Amino acid sequence: MNAAPARVDRNALLARIDQVSAAIGAHAGAIELLEVSEAGVVRLRFIGMCTGCLFRPLTMMGTVEPALLEVPGVTAVEAAGTRISTEAATRMRHYLGDAGPPPLPAVQARP
Repeated sequence: MNAAPARVDRNALLARIDQVSAAIGAHAGAIELLEVSEAGVVRLRFIGMCTGCLFRPLTMMGTVEPALLEVPGVTAVEAAGTRISTEAATRMRHYLGDAGPPPLPAVQARP
């Protein structure tokens, strides 16, 4: 029997999204939460200057996805406009290395 996935702590998720947005805000962009599925899949969109940026897939895989997957209950992260092939995703993960990007501060819920 498969156990149901843990529910995503929405406050912790929003706090992490704020942190990621602050990190990519140096490029005048941010991310915005669209929805969270019962299975823990987070759907978001890039806003600001990230909207037309060709590096969205790299930002997604190197910064956004790893940071949001640290939030308990998050099982996957999807963003509009960042679809890439499995092969390209594998190459990106290889180039990013096993260590991945530098960590963001620990996840803390909003007050």
